[in-house]
Amino acid sequence: MRMRNPTTLTVGLLTVLVALGTFDALLIENKKLLIQLQQPEPPQEVAVVANSGSSSAAQSSASSVGGGIRKIEEPNVLEILTVEQFNFADPARERSLLEQIIPSGVATVQAKVLVKDGDRIGLIAWADSPQVKIYLLALKEALHSTFSPEMRDLVDEAQEREGKALRNLLTFLDPAINEERVVFIRIRERLYEFHVAEGKDAVVFDLIETLTN
Repeated sequence: MRMRNPTTLTVGLLTVLVALGTFDALLIENKKLLIQLQQPEPPQEVAVVANSGSSSAAQSSASSVGGGIRKIEEPNVLEILTVEQFNFADPARERSLLEQIIPSGVATVQAKVLVKDGDRIGLIAWADSPQVKIYLLALKEALHSTFSPEMRDLVDEAQEREGKALRNLLTFLDPAINEERVVFIRIRERLYEFHVAEGKDAVVFDLIETLTN
């Protein structure tokens, strides 16, 4: 990925549109939350356990102390890149779209240039936040408004996988935005962005599978 100078206006417009879309989405989410808070709480059910055994009691106690279901931790990206024999470096002249549209107060965006076997594979960026789903929704709406006539190979879908978490995938090729294929993947509370060097699709999509299994 190498941002062309003519894309500055496009990225600037995209940033504004994402900000507006995110604001609208947050208003909708806050309205839903307000409606839920105004609804009366259903009566709590009392579970009667007879001779369930110490192990069940311990699990119940652990759940109560922990405040419910334990949150699933996302994989350590840098560790996986190392295991998969990627070399990586901080991007000097490359900036991900996530870095430009997600405020630092919302989430920290990390980005690395990917190199394998001496070849540049592309770029990876990622951010963790309960709001990443809202940012992806706003990003998709903004991109659909800014795509150039040269845009092709668009895929925008929710991927349901048996026994695995739902993934949201958005990928496209648009030289007015980026010379390389751009891929966004949202899983749980993490949003990934990939830029895929020409001819490196298989390598990057294998990495995506590893990171989002």
